[in-house]
Amino acid sequence: MSEQDLKDLLVDHSGDAPSHRIVRVLRARGSLSATEISSLTGLAKSTVSTALVELRRSGLVVDAPVATGQRAARAGRPATALTLNPRAGTCVGVMIGLNKIQVIVADVSHIVLADKTVNLEPDYTPTEALRIVKRLIAASIAENGLHPESVLGVGIAIAGPVNPQSGQMHKAGGVPTWAGVDIRRLFEKSLHYPVFADNESNCSAVAQMMWGAAVGRTDFVFVTLDIGVGGAIVSGGRVVVGGGGGGPPPASSVTSASIRMARRAAAATAAALSATSPIR
Repeated sequence: MSEQDLKDLLVDHSGDAPSHRIVRVLRARGSLSATEISSLTGLAKSTVSTALVELRRSGLVVDAPVATGQRAARAGRPATALTLNPRAGTCVGVMIGLNKIQVIVADVSHIVLADKTVNLEPDYTPTEALRIVKRLIAASIAENGLHPESVLGVGIAIAGPVNPQSGQMHKAGGVPTWAGVDIRRLFEKSLHYPVFADNESNCSAVAQMMWGAAVGRTDFVFVTLDIGVGGAIVSGGRVVVGGGGGGPPPASSVTSASIRMARRAAAATAAALSATSPIR
């Protein structure tokens, strides 16, 4: 495969070829065995095996490292876990909260490379947030010796109702100065990366499916209770969205519980490759 073919595979969200489906599920789940890939994609094991030969040859898929403790705990020969090559690209996750901004940089195998947080006074402006996010991304890239072109996309989780299709903020929510802001347009114009924006509760629900209490679950309700009441509904492995792309009632609001999940929420949107998230 050419370098462009590999990049197209990473950002594709509609191709039906076995290689496309395998890359999408690894992009969403991190590391999986061939048997798990077969189960999640619906592909026959023989089809998965054939496609993996080419993906391995291209260098896009590699064996996932196994921790020493895992080796000791397993009896017999464990199934080989596969993952996307960490060198294939990086993603950025951003959490825009009531009084803080958090930026995560992760590679496509879901390894977090940088995690930076800036505390702010409430009611900071979108312009101020953009300036901070841009600075934190640049610092994270430089500190890890990355090339800016390695970034495949930016996922933004924000404390308020957002249309995930357009990136438009519906109303104030937990960040009143953001009402009506076109988040995608604002950030794409300055960052020059594809941008995906959604409500932080929806992003947190995706994170729970990847690393939290909902691993292996495809139908559940995620609820946050603190300053306000927020949450998300997941059905068939997808976040349910209401009219205009927003989440279903009750309308979510910023909560300290969700802010504590910022690492996972932001990394989830990043690991799902922003606008091309296969979980939506």
